[in-house]
Amino acid sequence: MSTVHPSRAPNILSAPARKRKKHKHKPAPASTSLTRAQLRKKIRDTTRLLQSSTSKLSATSRSEHERALAAYEHELASQQTSSKSAALAKRYHMVRFFERQKATRALNRLQRQLDALLSHTPTTTNSTTGKRKRPTSDEDDDEDDNDEVKDSSDLSEETLRQRIDDAKVDLAYISHFPPLEKYISLYRPGDSTRTNDKRARIRADIAARLADGTLDALPAATPAAAVDKKASTKKAGTKRKDAEAEDGGDSDGGFFEF
Repeated sequence: MSTVHPSRAPNILSAPARKRKKHKHKPAPASTSLTRAQLRKKIRDTTRLLQSSTSKLSATSRSEHERALAAYEHELASQQTSSKSAALAKRYHMVRFFERQKATRALNRLQRQLDALLSHTPTTTNSTTGKRKRPTSDEDDDEDDNDEVKDSSDLSEETLRQRIDDAKVDLAYISHFPPLEKYISLYRPGDSTRTNDKRARIRADIAARLADGTLDALPAATPAAAVDKKASTKKAGTKRKDAEAEDGGDSDGGFFEF
């Protein structure tokens, strides 16, 4: 109960009202732990805050939000790129694996033939019987290989060196094909003119980079073993029924799909 007489109440100063503390809007820093859905939400919220006519942001606060928005957008684009690259690597890793084996066999055989030509020693003839040796599994290529190499006695050193360079370009094409593009097979016949032109353009670019030493700047393809490991880890946590349904949905025979 107040002890101040009512007649003296107007002469007593009342306590000043407390000023309401304004909370500054500070944007949360972009983090790689955020999912794409969370990043999209932060981008929407930050954009609305910056565009709102009722938000009274100081110049410093506005600058912080603009930097945060740019960071969110960059992180979202990075995650989308990584996701697309991983999906394409998984989709085409089998055809790239077989083509890499084929190109490696061709390169090794050409190198052996060049070595034999330089040393004047035949590689495919048995010195005691005069009969041709049976090729090993590493030397055995498909009969329909467009890059089938003739016997070293039929090819000059210059021709062999040129074919070795071409085989190296083939390997570089397989390993450094643009990760965000659908893979175009080196050995599949009957493609459209547009596909053939695109393959030739990409191969020419990779050949030029290989020649001037800038090929390492391009991202290499994800190894097949790494892709298989990721897939098996993901399937281990799901039910067998879901895994079978997924396998059935992916059976479009699409190793060479463009």
